[in-house]
Amino acid sequence: MRKIFFILIAFFFVCKLQAQDYPRDYFQPPVDFRILLSGTFGELRSDHFHSGIDIKTNGKTGIKVYAIADGYVSRIKVSAYGFGKTLYITHPNGFVSVYAHLGSFKESIAAYVKKEHYKKESFELNIFPEKGLLPVTKGEVVAYSGNTGSSAGPHLHFEIREEDSQIPVNPLLFGIDVKDYIRPKITGLKIYAVQEQSMINGDFKDIVYVPEGWGEEYRLPGYDTVTAWGRIAFGIRTYDLLNDASNKNGVYSVELFMEDEMICSYTLEKFSFDESRYINSFIDYSDFVEKKTRFQRTKIDPNNKLSIYSGIKNHGVISIHDSTVHKFEFVVKDVKGNTSSLTFFIRGKEGSHNKNETGLHPDQENYFSYDHENIFETDDIIFEAPAYAFYDSFAFHYDSTDRVEGGLSKVYVIHDKHTPVHLYCKLSIRSDPIPEELRDKALIASVNGDGKLVSAGGNFENGFVITRIRDFGDFCVTVDTVAPEIRPLDISKNKNLKGRKSVRIVIKDDFSGIKSYEGTLNGNWILLEYDAKNDLLVYYIDERLQKGDNHFKLEVTDQKDNTSIYETLWGVGE
Repeated sequence: MRKIFFILIAFFFVCKLQAQDYPRDYFQPPVDFRILLSGTFGELRSDHFHSGIDIKTNGKTGIKVYAIADGYVSRIKVSAYGFGKTLYITHPNGFVSVYAHLGSFKESIAAYVKKEHYKKESFELNIFPEKGLLPVTKGEVVAYSGNTGSSAGPHLHFEIREEDSQIPVNPLLFGIDVKDYIRPKITGLKIYAVQEQSMINGDFKDIVYVPEGWGEEYRLPGYDTVTAWGRIAFGIRTYDLLNDASNKNGVYSVELFMEDEMICSYTLEKFSFDESRYINSFIDYSDFVEKKTRFQRTKIDPNNKLSIYSGIKNHGVISIHDSTVHKFEFVVKDVKGNTSSLTFFIRGKEGSHNKNETGLHPDQENYFSYDHENIFETDDIIFEAPAYAFYDSFAFHYDSTDRVEGGLSKVYVIHDKHTPVHLYCKLSIRSDPIPEELRDKALIASVNGDGKLVSAGGNFENGFVITRIRDFGDFCVTVDTVAPEIRPLDISKNKNLKGRKSVRIVIKDDFSGIKSYEGTLNGNWILLEYDAKNDLLVYYIDERLQKGDNHFKLEVTDQKDNTSIYETLWGVGE
């Protein structure tokens, strides 16, 4: 009977998807081969939800990418970071298709983009061609796949967005076919003691279970019944598999029921980029920091503004104050309607409450309220957080330790890394007197677990070094006086370039990071494509390299204005 019920649920779920207002026969796929995915829409990533699907290209670049419908190129972005080379096509039906991490554009678009590079004398571009300037037709090759930007390997990142809002929508709701007959996997259940007096299995702490089962039904080990008292919440660890691909992808929806009444539900149909960082409230952030696992929580923090939720009761928190047995069920679905469920039981059991109920109180020292500006100040540091910088209120902690190698101040412990920060906060640290000639080289560094310094940026001002931070941790003042490295990879000075197609040069800065670079040939700016993740500049040889001797000059500057210059003659023989 239960199997029949879930088959009916899956059937109606798929029908519901097909009945959405999204056109399912309008768009063709962006590639001409069977689609295998390495990433799904809404997948949980560091500090954001994945805004599209990642299409495998068999580890290769240069794969043809097609316009999914008629339209026009409305935006082109080129960056050494993020999406790398990206093409945006606006379609007449009110949607925009996005193709990212591209290796190159088709010839006519590439020619337009190259003119813009030279017009702006910049590799970084974010341009919006006039409507009609670059029209495309359905099925036309518009680009070739690559591995640009922050891509971790060759693939095509593909999105469909609403034109008016630029909100990304799950592309698999538009009829793009991906073979998937596999149910989601449920690998963890976490039960949270929400208050200090909450008890789970007779203790005042959270508990984690690894469910047993497979297919559509999961259960707790040994059919265990949990005992609890007070306010509790839940977290589920789950992922989805697709046919013929081993990647652990994100699921489409999760629902939690108590006695068949919905307590919490969320669906990855669409979301705005403005809300994507709220993922750090959606997941168990502390568990992720410690173990790199992501439990999806039912408890909704007061400053969690995610739009993916529905059917929420009591902010996703349950109160157990009776001795009866309560049935709970998580139902997890992928976008194809494949379903898995985890059923478990909780019996109310009041224990001996030996713990004092402390809680948080607005009048306690260093109480940070999530919806107010918060300032902590000593003689040595000032920490300023705007209202809504945090997802919930908490008691702020501060400490200091001795200097570490390379530091010009004590190390200041600003709360702890287990608490997520949503908005940028201002951190000011006083250091020992810094010689005037080094003040413009001063910055703040975070100090990791082994004492290594990592730049957090900043500038000297009125006796303090000031920066913006978006993570708690340990910080100190230091300086950066070392200029970037410039190292030609495949060419020596005064080299004859006849017959060459490109020149590759490594640029690297091991601390504050590259701020700018500029290459000139015979005194004129030339396009050097920057692959930041590989510290690589590439000049694709063109008509700007003339016969005879050519004077090449490269100037690279880091974030503290330390500069390196490389000069040579490039010859082109007869």
